[in-house]
Amino acid sequence: MGRELGKVQQQNSSRRIISNQSSSSSSSSSSVSSQVKMRQPLLDARWTSVLYTLVASLTYVTAGTMVGWSSGSIHRSGASLPLLDNWSISLAATPAIVISVTACVVHRCYRWVGTKAFLLTATVLASGSSALDAYGTCFWSASVARVLAGIAAGIALTLVPSYVDEFGACGQRRPPLDVLLATAFPFGVLLRFGADLLPYPTDPHWNAVRWAALPTCAFLGLLFLPESARYLCATGRVSQAAALLQRTHEPTDQPALQELLARWQQPAPGLLEAVQRQANLTLLIPLLGLFAFQACVGALPMLFYLADLLALAGHRPAASSPQAAALVAATLTATVALTHYLPGGQRHRRPLLALSALGLAVAALALGWHCHAQRTRSPAHTEPLTDWPLYGFALLYAAYGAGFHRLPGALLAAEATDENLAALRALATAVRWFAVYLTVRLLPVLLRTIGLGWVLWNVALVALSAAGLALLCLPGQDAYAHKALPGATRSTASSVSSSSSAAAADSRHPTPPYWPTAPPSGTVGPELV
Repeated sequence: MGRELGKVQQQNSSRRIISNQSSSSSSSSSSVSSQVKMRQPLLDARWTSVLYTLVASLTYVTAGTMVGWSSGSIHRSGASLPLLDNWSISLAATPAIVISVTACVVHRCYRWVGTKAFLLTATVLASGSSALDAYGTCFWSASVARVLAGIAAGIALTLVPSYVDEFGACGQRRPPLDVLLATAFPFGVLLRFGADLLPYPTDPHWNAVRWAALPTCAFLGLLFLPESARYLCATGRVSQAAALLQRTHEPTDQPALQELLARWQQPAPGLLEAVQRQANLTLLIPLLGLFAFQACVGALPMLFYLADLLALAGHRPAASSPQAAALVAATLTATVALTHYLPGGQRHRRPLLALSALGLAVAALALGWHCHAQRTRSPAHTEPLTDWPLYGFALLYAAYGAGFHRLPGALLAAEATDENLAALRALATAVRWFAVYLTVRLLPVLLRTIGLGWVLWNVALVALSAAGLALLCLPGQDAYAHKALPGATRSTASSVSSSSSAAAADSRHPTPPYWPTAPPSGTVGPELV
């Protein structure tokens, strides 16, 4: 009862804050209309949210370059993938475990630091990683560079999705911000693979400048981005949060922001507390299992060694393997960007996820049979090399980009309650990248023991298991199942009771409307300026 009363008081305080802004804007609109007309923003709310997302996604691009680093570096070193020593494997896999730990730490501490300060720190760490990578001459300097890159990527992967959600939290005409963010990561991998095709600079200064340019641009762009509205509400600056949300939302969306402002003032749950609040573990565990399957189906870990894997599969001369790796990364990037336009792709997520897993299984089976047949016919690898490995890996990554790359996060966002979503995203990030670390460490060992063909056949079995998990454990109709969740039912009942209490309080103490139905023609409130 006391918690509901607290929610009612916070909703009333949010209503009074914004109603005061509305009354002040309507009273002063006649006197400042000519000045406001000259100071209207250049971009409307929709394009402002897109611009903010593009700037924030630069941190995702930087994380993608971290993944693509090991493929080119290992290939340039001349070492063969099955014969890699433990030092090289450690350099490739270290950022993954660092991301997993960073996700938990950042979620614990970001309420004290702030989203914007954390993201600026991530760009500085990424620049320092590039400098160490260019000037370092020993294993330990390279290890420190990889740790810094992992911390920077962990901060971005933990905070940016929730930050971008604020740009279209209540939008009825929300642009595809999640697609822009999902495309940024494989685009970073593509940039790194494309740079490996260029002559490697002998001067470490130019190498440092080349890879520090991207995080530097992200740093400069983040300086002009606002602080997270969720963080402002958590620290008591609700009026600033309300003013920031107006930049990225249409006037028709403003009434729905009242509940958001009241909800964001509640204390955020921790990782375990969010799992307890979500309540429906029969759905939550399979959803988190999908993030582990993102690593176990092999597509994400194989990006760390893609150029060498193409050479092992029998692609035509090893010198062209970096070009083939860049083509495969371009296929992944284009597929992720185009899946948004699939008919019914936003509504039928479970079937699309299952079809993506089946496509992964078919591609892995075909590649495994090709490697097995080539090894059987020519044990000494004297058979002429072909382009079939390129086609097989392109099909595998097209299937991965069509579903498994983006849909686990979309399903988690659809099924989790808003107050638990940030914590569950951090937990999912930790689960996924811990699985990536294990897979990246095990892959060279498996290649030495059973060979690439058997590894790909095992990947096919894992993909079939993922398809079974999607079909058997996930709800067929996401919207209906989300409403029927026990945890969601309780939260809905609580919100209904609090809304009724707020309505009763408003009837006894009437307040001005939450937002004006329409701004005066030709003018906007001073808080928009």
